[in-house]
Amino acid sequence: MPIDLVFAWLMVFLRSLGVVLLFPTLAGRPLPVMLRVAMAACLASILYGIVRGSPFPSGVGGLIFAAGGEVILGLVFGFIGRLAFAAVELAGRLIANEIGLMAAPGFDVPQPAQEPLPAFLSMFAGVLFFLFGAHLTVLTAFMRSFDLAPAGAPGFSDGTTLSLIVQTGHVISLGFRIAAPFIALNFLVNLAFSVLGRAVPKMGVFVLSYPLRTLAGFSLLAGAGGLIARYLWTEFDAMPFRILEILPH
Repeated sequence: MPIDLVFAWLMVFLRSLGVVLLFPTLAGRPLPVMLRVAMAACLASILYGIVRGSPFPSGVGGLIFAAGGEVILGLVFGFIGRLAFAAVELAGRLIANEIGLMAAPGFDVPQPAQEPLPAFLSMFAGVLFFLFGAHLTVLTAFMRSFDLAPAGAPGFSDGTTLSLIVQTGHVISLGFRIAAPFIALNFLVNLAFSVLGRAVPKMGVFVLSYPLRTLAGFSLLAGAGGLIARYLWTEFDAMPFRILEILPH
């Protein structure tokens, strides 16, 4: 096999490895490392002969620079793809707090045993990701990235830093928009029972409001699937463009 093809396979493998390492899974837990490496190797074996590649670097320094750049570029791709799921996890933690399902807050992928509602919404988002065909558009964008940044010559656009800051801030905005109906519901329940507490001072406002808030929250959650799917459809549709806009044009 020519050395240029070996170099192209290695560069495609390193870029796809970064994507596979950060992308979420349906089970809420990361896949084993060997399985992720195998998936990246499969992608590299499929694409290395058809993507645009750069010549083999002349020195060891050039090879190390190209390999490191491909890993960083792949990790940035995976980070952008992870943002929509992070917004859903944030919304799940906000919703759990608003409807009275307090749990120990986490900073990683929520685990069903510790955060059942955020974990459920995270898995729901993963199902929608494949149901909407977003995995196909992301793979298409990944392949298209080699036209803008050839294998072995990774690069970023001038607005990459600003784009990443804006997209990270969008996570908070999207999370609060998904959880907004539950925040409003909690406010209305608390307001109603505050008025009742003033009118009937002997009423156990706190004892009565807690189960009602939980019941109303679950009732609202039962019909919130369409709302979440609507938001995620927009996010998944824009994901390939957000991935490609960080590359040099």
